[in-house]
Amino acid sequence: MQYRSLTELQNKTKGAFKDNLRQGLTIIEHQMKQRLEGVAAQTLNPIGDIQLSSPAAAEELEKYFADVKRAHPEIEEIFAFGQRVDKQDTDSYAYVYSDKFVKIPQAGFTPPQSDLLFLFDRARMSQSFLDANRKYLFAHHSCPACPPGARQGAYLFYPLQYPITGRQGGFAGVLLSEGFVSDDLIAGSIDKIVNTYHANTASSEIAFTISDESERVLYSNAAAQDRYFLEINFERPFSNWKAAIGLKNTNLDELARDSFMHSAGVTLLVLVILFCGVALTIRATDREARLAQAKSNFVSNVSHELKTPLSLLSLFSEILELGRVNSEEKKAEYYRIIRHESLRLNKMIDNILDFSKIEAGRKAYVFADGDMAEVIEDVLSGYRYQIINSGFDVQTNIRPDLPPVSIDRDAMARAISNLLDNAIKYSGEVKRISVTAETLGSHLSVEIADRGIGIPRAEQAKIFEKFYRVGDGLVHDVKGSGLGLSLVKHIIEAHHGTISVESEVGQGSRFRILLPLARRDADDRA
Repeated sequence: MQYRSLTELQNKTKGAFKDNLRQGLTIIEHQMKQRLEGVAAQTLNPIGDIQLSSPAAAEELEKYFADVKRAHPEIEEIFAFGQRVDKQDTDSYAYVYSDKFVKIPQAGFTPPQSDLLFLFDRARMSQSFLDANRKYLFAHHSCPACPPGARQGAYLFYPLQYPITGRQGGFAGVLLSEGFVSDDLIAGSIDKIVNTYHANTASSEIAFTISDESERVLYSNAAAQDRYFLEINFERPFSNWKAAIGLKNTNLDELARDSFMHSAGVTLLVLVILFCGVALTIRATDREARLAQAKSNFVSNVSHELKTPLSLLSLFSEILELGRVNSEEKKAEYYRIIRHESLRLNKMIDNILDFSKIEAGRKAYVFADGDMAEVIEDVLSGYRYQIINSGFDVQTNIRPDLPPVSIDRDAMARAISNLLDNAIKYSGEVKRISVTAETLGSHLSVEIADRGIGIPRAEQAKIFEKFYRVGDGLVHDVKGSGLGLSLVKHIIEAHHGTISVESEVGQGSRFRILLPLARRDADDRA
């Protein structure tokens, strides 16, 4: 639908462009009127206060005309025609200032003065335009066949009236220079419109040609590349002028095609942004759905994880309470089971609480120089019953005199405990675990390896995400919360260390922790 709309728009662009140009020409006419009204108000208005029939009129007009010529270089000639009534006789006079002031009686009127009378009468009959309640007439005289001495060009006329009777008592006027007409009146008005629409790149490509009734070019900024697609006459008072409009470096078909391509490009960009937004929305929705599913699985797994030790605690404590165990050896075993399950339950609760603090941004660590060998030994001591009871072979390779590292002892013990717990849970039939601690350059390395079911390569980058559990049936046979490795990663990164994994399915997994040594030890080893 958008494509069809743009295609229709391309077909309508020509008409719309022409309509816009017609509106622009109307504005240009208005600008030219205002410019002429300003010239007339400054040069012709004061003449209305001079009594042309008085004996002192010539002296006053000569002084005023000279001042106007000096102040207005756009005026080539300024003149006034008046009548003096003496009894039954009426005499006409012309006062003309071009290079000098001349007073001419009617009997001495030359063809140029007679032409001025004719132009004034023709302009008065055809049109007028207003400024401050005064009437100014505009006429453009073009006569290629006229004698060489005839004055051609643009004239402004101002009708004069007798102050008492109100009858017409002559007129005043000015002849405007050709440079003013082309460079100021026409070009200045066009430039204002073009600058107003400067954001439209097509405005600077428009070719204007203004000519008069004799086909004489008054103004042209450039020739049209193809042809003038719009030729129209101005309204009054410029009805003798014709505007021809084209395009400089293109044509109307190319302009319409460019407009179509621009609009199509914008539409395509909007569609791309829309599709990206839809894709991001679907991705976010899918992520939220997977997160919700992970949380649901987390609640289910944690419930099972909590229920198992609680059931064992309840069972063995009830047996001991009822006195059904007479053997001291059995009692000691049951006590060890209760203690082991209590520690297991406490570890799960600590994991959940730590995760809650991390999510809320309230998890704080207390760092101090500590011995990682002691931390590892303490963790292994806590798992001794489970290791022996499950038949695991645990091999340790902890180098003596390990340098101290800056750690939060409880947090680091929890990280080692989680890794060891995973190694036990996912070992499968080969129950062999190795724990190694040594220095590698400026870092302390701790490795926990098993010979268990392993982790697929595609899943290894995701196992440290919260709630994530490998989507393998063998893994889901073992219950878990999906929080252990994400907690380990957060703890190690809080210690400015790194954790990595190497694993192959069916061959086991090796987790390596690298912790920076205390500064003095790192400097010594460097």
